[in-house]
Amino acid sequence: MSPRVSRFAPQPVVLPIGGGKGGVGKSVIAANLALALARLERRVILIDADLGGSDLHHLLGLANDRPGLGEVLTSRDLGIAQVVAPVLEPRLEFVPGDAMVVAAANPSFQKKRKLLHAISHLDADFVILDLGAGASLTVMDFFLASPLALVVTLPEKPALDNTLNFLKNAVYRTLERTLAGNAAGERALAGFQARGRGAGAMTLGELLAGLESEPADLARQARRSLARLRPKLVLNRVRRVDDFLFARQLRDRVAADLGLGLEVLGFLPEDEVNREAAAQGVPALDLDPRAPFCQAIARLGLAIAPWAGRAAQWALHDRYEGDFERAATEFAGLVRQG
Repeated sequence: MSPRVSRFAPQPVVLPIGGGKGGVGKSVIAANLALALARLERRVILIDADLGGSDLHHLLGLANDRPGLGEVLTSRDLGIAQVVAPVLEPRLEFVPGDAMVVAAANPSFQKKRKLLHAISHLDADFVILDLGAGASLTVMDFFLASPLALVVTLPEKPALDNTLNFLKNAVYRTLERTLAGNAAGERALAGFQARGRGAGAMTLGELLAGLESEPADLARQARRSLARLRPKLVLNRVRRVDDFLFARQLRDRVAADLGLGLEVLGFLPEDEVNREAAAQGVPALDLDPRAPFCQAIARLGLAIAPWAGRAAQWALHDRYEGDFERAATEFAGLVRQG
């Protein structure tokens, strides 16, 4: 058995980073958060899971010459642990994506399930998955690989609408998998999909209420699956403290429309350091750790690091009272006032 897979060590905290809309900074956050956690003496594996568009290696200053996720998905014999490779940073390892492999962008559900099971047993404190844009089945299945996913969005209304739709797709995919094979459940879910928008749109509450009258305890199964979801919100490219309110708006909309608790985890300021770092092919934390964005990433790492070895406990944590206020207080000093 590979030394990077352990049957007896605590399971790693798997952190998919998604959000639906492209260009919101998921990859930048993934690379720098992985680095921040490694520098807090946590063992981190960073995986480029942007199938069909992987380029995370550029942000780490690495050549795209190693086997990665694409080879794992197209090979019968290669496992994820065999393509985990060290980088120069101690305690940080990397799995490239599939940019050089044809036909890896749309793996079967069976292949995804096998891969995600192996990922959940890697020998690390944290496994960070950098997901692609959109809400395809592959993106959703990777996002739902862990209840502890990070959702990244921007402080603007179109981005919030897109993120709400992304989370709605996550809810739909969760219910689709939960109700698969039950005719009544599949029928109810088809109705929810058909009436998903516009006047008279079916709410999630109405869907669950309709399932109450069905046999096989469908409503309880559906509620239990949805209760497992514990997404965490990171608002990126914040320009002023007033932008923080977008996070509260999204949190409240997600609660009202989807019945999900969305914990506000942190705010990352707009910062020229990211453009400069990308041009030089290095993580922002290596270029200027004192830059506001880098200080914010470090604080985000400090909030996440204590959960190492406690994935199950974090997945059960659902007391979010005061989350917005705590995050706003913690990050306000790094963002322009007014």
